[in-house]
Order: sequence, then C-alpha cells, then structure tokens
Amino acid sequence: MVIIHEKLIERRDAHWGGTVCPGWGSVLQREARKGDGELTNTEIIYSALLRSDIALPELKTEEIETSCMVCGKVIKEGAKVRSVVSGNFTDYDTFMHKNGTHICKECGTCIKTRELRINNMLADKDKIYLFKKKDLEKYLLNLGKYIKDEFVIGLTRSFKKHNSFRCSVNYNTKKFYIREEDKEYHFDVDLAKNLYRQLWEMYLYFTKDEILTADYSMNRIKEFGLMEFHAFEEIFREHRGTHYFDLLVYMLDSEKRNKIVDERIKAEKAEKERIKREQKSGGQLSLL
Repeated sequence: MVIIHEKLIERRDAHWGGTVCPGWGSVLQREARKGDGELTNTEIIYSALLRSDIALPELKTEEIETSCMVCGKVIKEGAKVRSVVSGNFTDYDTFMHKNGTHICKECGTCIKTRELRINNMLADKDKIYLFKKKDLEKYLLNLGKYIKDEFVIGLTRSFKKHNSFRCSVNYNTKKFYIREEDKEYHFDVDLAKNLYRQLWEMYLYFTKDEILTADYSMNRIKEFGLMEFHAFEEIFREHRGTHYFDLLVYMLDSEKRNKIVDERIKAEKAEKERIKREQKSGGQLSLL
C-alpha cells in the first residue's frame, strides 16, 4: 500500500492507458512516504546526489525525535525549518507534517540544492540526470535506457520552483507520473511517441499556437492537404487540453523545424524554377 498525501491508493501495478485515472486529475499529490523499506522521493534523489558530482549544500542538523515536516517520516536527526527554507517559501501546503519544526537531511538537501530547481530532473537511487528543454525528447521517450527500479521525474519551465519533494515515485518506465512545478499528470510513453510523431508532421506546416488552440490558417491547411489535416486533427482533438499534450507540443524543437521548413521551401522554389525553364524551353521549340 502506498501512502499519498490525503489519499491511500493501491497504485504500483495500476495501468490507466493514456489518460489520468478518473477523479484524480491535477489534484493528485506526491507520494510522500511508503512502508516496507521502500524509498521516498527525496530519499531516491538524495541517494543519487551522493553518487553524483553535484556539490551538496551545507545542512546543519541536530539530534531530535520527531517527524520530518516535509515527508512526515519519523526521524532522530533533522535541520530546523528556518535553516532550510527562507521567509519567501510558499509550498508549506504540500508538507506532510505542517506543524513540524525539523526537516530530514534528505528533504533538506533536496530543497537547498539549487540545481534541482533550475533543471529538469530524472533520478533513481543510483543516478540523477539534470537536463534542459532540448533533451526532453531524449529522456521522456526512452526512460528505460537511463533508470531502473523506483524513480522520480520533475520538469520545470520557470527554473525556480521546487519539484523534488513533490514528485511521485514511479515504478514503470512506460507509464509514469511527471511532476511539473504546480501540476502532476500521467504520461504514457507509447501513446506519447505516436502523438509526438504526428505533431512533428503538423508542426512543419502549422505553428504551436495553432496546434494547441485548433485555430488554423486556411492557407496552411490547403498546403498541408485537407484529407491529411482532418485525419490528424481528429486524433489531436482527443488529447488537446491535457497536460501531456501541452508538454509534447512544448517539446517540439523550433530550430530543427525551421531548418527543415527552409529546406522544403528552397526545394519547392527550385522545382518551380525548373518547371518554368522547361515550359519556356518547350515553347521556344514549338516556335521552331
């Protein structure tokens, strides 16, 4: 049994296809603690940090028997809350033991490690990967190549909010939960791969805003092909408005797209010039 903030849910072997389990939506909270020796989110990250070359912040702890304010586990050593978080900290509502006075070394280290806020993060107990937007495709669609056992994944677009202690702990590299700052959602890799391939085909003709809003340019529709457009749009309509669809659109590489489009335009222009020359040459021969 996995203990989730305000909810008890049997989750380890659950499979919900390509959508969030009904009734959970964005209210799903991080898995904060587990029994039978399983690791919490911050314990996984802390273990990976110790094995990495990332410089860890200084954390002054003291002996005390209490519960960690963040994850709620019973501790015999911890850091005072004010030595970990500043007066500007606003995520107290996500803490498991809101009236606590101390924070465990794992949670404290994760909160104070700046690299975890300014990067996307993927970690199991042995390895941690910090990466930027351009590598989202590499990791999200191929998680099994990089991690094993329990793992957490947190994404950022603001590069300043905490993800570490709010991440859900996942067990399946094909279907897992992504923590993205103030929201969390289910991600199905097989579904995402198919959608991402189709999004790329559309992105070569349409803008991201058009794809996200379904407010398309008629000229671009004609250029893309009416039949093909309707086939793709019928698929996108099922997923538009979900967090995972928004993420896949966000992942699309504009620089790569612009290069491909420029090459296509050059090729189309060259073909038009070729046809024009042939027509001109054919006209001259007919005169002879």
